[in-house]
Amino acid sequence: MTKILELTQKLISIPSWVNEQTNEVKIGEFIFEYLKNNSKLSIEKEIVADGRFNILVGFNQNVKTLIIGHIDTVGVDNNWETDPVNPIIVDGKLFGRGTTDMKSGLAAMVLIATDKNLPKNIGFLFYIDEEYDFAGIKKFIADYASKIKPRSIISLDGSELEIANGCRGLIEISATVKGISCHAATPKNGINAIEVTTKSIEKLKEFLSQSVDPELGTTSVNLAFIEGCGSSSNVVPDNCQFTLDIRPSSSKISAQLIINQLKKYITELRGELSSYKVKFDFGSWLTPKSKLTKLGLDFKNISTSGYIDIQMLWQIFNQPKCLTIGAGTQQTAHSSNEYVEIKKLEKLPNILLDIIQKI
Repeated sequence: MTKILELTQKLISIPSWVNEQTNEVKIGEFIFEYLKNNSKLSIEKEIVADGRFNILVGFNQNVKTLIIGHIDTVGVDNNWETDPVNPIIVDGKLFGRGTTDMKSGLAAMVLIATDKNLPKNIGFLFYIDEEYDFAGIKKFIADYASKIKPRSIISLDGSELEIANGCRGLIEISATVKGISCHAATPKNGINAIEVTTKSIEKLKEFLSQSVDPELGTTSVNLAFIEGCGSSSNVVPDNCQFTLDIRPSSSKISAQLIINQLKKYITELRGELSSYKVKFDFGSWLTPKSKLTKLGLDFKNISTSGYIDIQMLWQIFNQPKCLTIGAGTQQTAHSSNEYVEIKKLEKLPNILLDIIQKI
């Protein structure tokens, strides 16, 4: 059994989703102790909250290449055909929670951090909470935004042994629209808050569909939640709550722009945007392929990309060269029966080391 396979299996066997009973502390302790015993680089914990911590490896003010990976995963459901924390191999595939997202990438990071021939000024960041509220990356930015100036950042939160050179952003907004109630038999006497909401969102979709990037594609809008409040079916509802998930392909699209457009459309329909809350307001990022072609790897299609929090680092560190790479199978990320192909997994450490030396 190869080291990368053995280490990936060990990491999978340590649950690291976040709920009332579980978090990343145990897997963080394993990685911390493994590196203490096997790496010559400096190892330190960065406390985030409630005993949860990031791990910083090889850090000093001269870090030029930063390698990152999150140590949490999403949770599990009842649709698994195997035990998600008891990894098994079937037909050349390793099954378990996090095989793709992203314990195979973590294993590669850990192994490379123990390599004795690393170039100078390499730093590794193992961080928490990526799948939830980004607490780990936010804490790192708060502590190190003014302390280091990396020229390149490599995230192992990738797949298929292909480079992703960008991703769309993430904007999440919850809001309430008010109308005027009246008898359902005379709806013109009132303002239906549900109809105002849905019509306004359709106008927003049309507006955002004009935002198209040659690589990042179109901006998507998902109406994730909607609930209207009327006292009964014979009353026009005067209240509607909704949540939107927006994936902007342009850095010009912000939560404030979305709010301004919604206010405009809702007002035109005689409704009122009475309140709103912005949970996420992250832009897109893009490193030109021309800066990464010397790595000799294929590029992923990023036009339907999900959000990757390397974007926050790209923004705060003044747009250094950034990329993601990984061995996983993207279509299985966050799903039941998640897996990674072993032949790709075993190639990942050498590919990562080659990237570090060339970038």
